[in-house]
Amino acid sequence: MKTSITYARARLWVGISGVGTFVVLAASLLALDAPQRLLGSRGGSIQADAGALLAALGLAALAALPFDLLGGYVLPRRFGRSRDGLARFTSRWLRGVLVLLALSTLSGTLLLTAGRAAERPGAIAAFVLLSGAALLFQEPLARLIGGLRRADSSTDGVIELRGSDPGFSGGFTGTSATLVLPSTWREHLAEEDVALLVERRREILRSGAWRRGLVLALGWNALGFTLASLLPGAGVTSVAELVTTALGFTLWTFAGLLILPTPSRLATQAADARIALGPVESARLVEAVRSLDQLNEDEPERSAGLESIFHPVPSVATRRRALQEPRAVTGRTAWHLARTALYLSHVGLSLLPRVVHCNAGRPELWVYLPADG
Repeated sequence: MKTSITYARARLWVGISGVGTFVVLAASLLALDAPQRLLGSRGGSIQADAGALLAALGLAALAALPFDLLGGYVLPRRFGRSRDGLARFTSRWLRGVLVLLALSTLSGTLLLTAGRAAERPGAIAAFVLLSGAALLFQEPLARLIGGLRRADSSTDGVIELRGSDPGFSGGFTGTSATLVLPSTWREHLAEEDVALLVERRREILRSGAWRRGLVLALGWNALGFTLASLLPGAGVTSVAELVTTALGFTLWTFAGLLILPTPSRLATQAADARIALGPVESARLVEAVRSLDQLNEDEPERSAGLESIFHPVPSVATRRRALQEPRAVTGRTAWHLARTALYLSHVGLSLLPRVVHCNAGRPELWVYLPADG
């Protein structure tokens, strides 16, 4: 009997297609030395640099439009996840894309300015500083790009954001590690389940997993940006060189999509084990994450092979089995590593961070990619 494709599997195919398209595009442009051929004489002044970068990034945004349209409009309507019309989708998409274009152009211009002033070490230092700023201002950037709004229930240490995408799951922001939560949790989850998830986030902070995730994500990206800048034709002193570096960094980001999900899944299971101290708490936690999964892609179980390649957040079934196994979680884990690195790859002008399956066409998730609860 033929089985109809699910919402989660349809999104996965959109992500595979989007990522595959941009990886092939980046590799082809590098092989053809296209940046030097097309942009070799562009730039020089700050205004000229910004204009050339904006044009290149604008073309990339247009190339991503089919995947945004599928992931943010066609599939949600097809599977009953949204009733928004095309005009509403377009307005939200346009807002997010224009803000991202402006921020990416600014990032690229600053990298070039630092590269010309202090060559590669200066650009790498600027990359690290810009990544730090992206983390420091993550919550206001999410509001600016995704149109999220602070809820009245926000308090000291906890910011609640309200939006229209049920898949928004928040995270942390700022050097003080303020919790960022979706206000929809209080609408769809029992009060005790929300309290359990909040305590789980606090335990992620206490264990150091959140900070290790940030440090490793930043280190991974800084290493990739450095290596990409060493490619033939790449560099940090001209627009053509920086675009070549960005194409190489896109391939590095793709490598991260294959490598980093594994430690991310381990961090999820470790966080679950630390907060679920007994059978009652374990059952409550599983019920809470099942409710969250229904709000996002509603795929409570998937094959081990599929999960190992495409999903940094393990399925509900995987998390349930891990909680039932009589083994202690050891070692220092790095929470949300894969998707933190993906968010920060905007700084290096990667082409991939908003075409992956979890957030294609969903501007509310471009800054805070879906987390594990």
